[in-house]
Amino acid sequence: MTGKEEKGLMISRDLKNFFFPDRVVVFGVSQNPSNLAGIIPRNNDNYGFTGEIYLVGQSGGSMGNRQIYRSVEEIGVVPDLAVLLIPADSISSTMTACGKMGIKSVVIETGGFSEFDDEKRFLEAEIIRTAGEWGMTVMGPNCIGVINIETGLTLPFVPLDKRQGHAGSVSMISQSGGIIRDILKRSDLENLALNKVVSIGNKLMLNENDILEYLIGDPGTRIIGIYLESFGDGRELVRLAGSTDKPVIVLKANRAGPGSKAARFHTSALAGNDEVADAILRQSGILRALTTEVMINWFKIFTLPAMCGPNLIAMARSGGQCVLIADAAARYGLKFVDLPERISGMLRKHLRAGVIRLSNPLDVGDIFDIGLYKEMIELSLSEPGVDGLIFYHEFENGPGESWARQLIHSARELTEQYKKPVVLCMIPERENYFEMKDVEPFPIFTDADSAAQALAVSLRHFVRTSGEEPVKAQPRTSRAAGAGTGRERMRPGDHGSPLVPVITDVRATLELLARYNLPLPGYALVRTVEEGAEAARRIGYPVALKTASPYVVHKSEQNAVHIGLADEDALRRAFDRMQADEYLVQRMVPGGYETIVGCRRDPEFGQVIIFGMGGIFTEVLRDTSMRLLPIELPDARKMISEIRGSRLLQGFRGSGPVDVDAIASCLVAVSRLLQKHPEITALDINPLIALPVGQGCMIVDAKMERETQEITY
Repeated sequence: MTGKEEKGLMISRDLKNFFFPDRVVVFGVSQNPSNLAGIIPRNNDNYGFTGEIYLVGQSGGSMGNRQIYRSVEEIGVVPDLAVLLIPADSISSTMTACGKMGIKSVVIETGGFSEFDDEKRFLEAEIIRTAGEWGMTVMGPNCIGVINIETGLTLPFVPLDKRQGHAGSVSMISQSGGIIRDILKRSDLENLALNKVVSIGNKLMLNENDILEYLIGDPGTRIIGIYLESFGDGRELVRLAGSTDKPVIVLKANRAGPGSKAARFHTSALAGNDEVADAILRQSGILRALTTEVMINWFKIFTLPAMCGPNLIAMARSGGQCVLIADAAARYGLKFVDLPERISGMLRKHLRAGVIRLSNPLDVGDIFDIGLYKEMIELSLSEPGVDGLIFYHEFENGPGESWARQLIHSARELTEQYKKPVVLCMIPERENYFEMKDVEPFPIFTDADSAAQALAVSLRHFVRTSGEEPVKAQPRTSRAAGAGTGRERMRPGDHGSPLVPVITDVRATLELLARYNLPLPGYALVRTVEEGAEAARRIGYPVALKTASPYVVHKSEQNAVHIGLADEDALRRAFDRMQADEYLVQRMVPGGYETIVGCRRDPEFGQVIIFGMGGIFTEVLRDTSMRLLPIELPDARKMISEIRGSRLLQGFRGSGPVDVDAIASCLVAVSRLLQKHPEITALDINPLIALPVGQGCMIVDAKMERETQEITY
């Protein structure tokens, strides 16, 4: 719990005034031509905002036909939304003046807070305190606010020229104002109409989840993009994205993150912050784009009907383009159906040179008839077994330009008629690039790879939302202002002492695993060779001898383990070769496949569990699957089936299958242990030996890290 949660400052979920205010007051305006706040009313005029804009600045005066008031009290009405672009140390007093007027929604565009210097956090604390006192909700600071194309509301303090004539269906959330500008420019270049654009800055109160929840319920938004450098609350993001059929596309930057120390756990090496984000976003149905260009391409594909299956027909003006389309389709899991006989029969009548092979992808370089192109597209879309179509064509000067225009018109008409996506790939001449884009508000791609990738993404989203691969529902997480913003974790009663992770000793680790009925071979912890010999006689040979230090990661590389000790003489020789304060004598487990079960607490998603092939191959193969906790048996079975090594576990080339049910039960038991012990920050069970069907599985080695109170003197 953060300090803000302790104060009970909760965020209002009614964000209407941030998007549909009737009256907006802008603070920080002056008559100086270089004044940034003065750009905001000009932007609103350019975008056609029909509401009232009031200006407040210390010097007074006027701007155009608007008066600049010296205080908010002079306005005489209560604005729905306040926009602050004033010095950081004046924010709290200005918020107080707004609070006294009854203003509940505030956008703070001013920078110079924690993003600039950690010593400025006290200013953010003042904002939180003032907002709580007056029941306000704050967007920012360090943001450029909101653009709502539906109403013309335009709050950025950078000059913007409206070029789009109507509101589209794509809305964008961004932690960065600069990325907002990139998206606006790219969308304009692609003739892609936006609906709402939101810059959230430092996410002091409103984070991406609050805006996402609003956009999920927004009738004007059908497609949602999010640019983030950090997650406010990863679990809540997953829950929200899983609650809607609207595609949610995330561009998560800062992939490398801050420098990290060498991993003391295999799990940490396998599940770094970005690996966790990648796996969890994928499993939750969130579509992760790696660049703004890819994000725009995915926006474009979702303006078309869904790709409801993998079956594809492709046509191009050259054999080389056909080959590139074929490669791209295979890369993204799309399949080419046999060319329908209706199309083949029709084409035989029109081929001139007879050098075109009637196959799919189809080279149409020998055909110069735009009407025939349209007929071929329509016949393809009318086939029940065809889910989508790619057509690669030039946008040339001269007669070719007219054909291309007709093709774009036809593609749009047939897409709407048959409710199947037609993806056009075109490369224009330099001088008519914008002419091509302006023919229709219809997406055009420039290469086969981006076209095939976009169709595959459309198919993936369709499969998820059609219920064939349902996303597991996550419980709602209540959040107070500032929660999940990356501040150092504290617990009530800590009195300022941070919690620190400490590796648990071997005895405590094994005892905890045993309490949750996790399978362990017979073992004993000893300090001398005589104690070891007595323990081995009790356990039964053969045994393994290991150092009981929890700080050794790779025992085989540090002479810290000897296995297959068949008798007491072998055990004593092993003791002579190993130096340790404490030893683990353990019953040898029969041969089987080595797997790993691990857990770590991710700073943005919380506890996650991983499963993969284990032992010495863990970090070499990196063959793992991952889930948010908690999991149940169906989740565990799917985790096992997802790894490439599952073929080995199911039986391969004469080897029988292993006890997958026992492994799944082990995963669920680990999940329950971790849910009961949230103080555990990392856990490695490596290896977990998978034995033949009916013989279960066995934990051979385990290491645990727990969070505890730091002791200061």
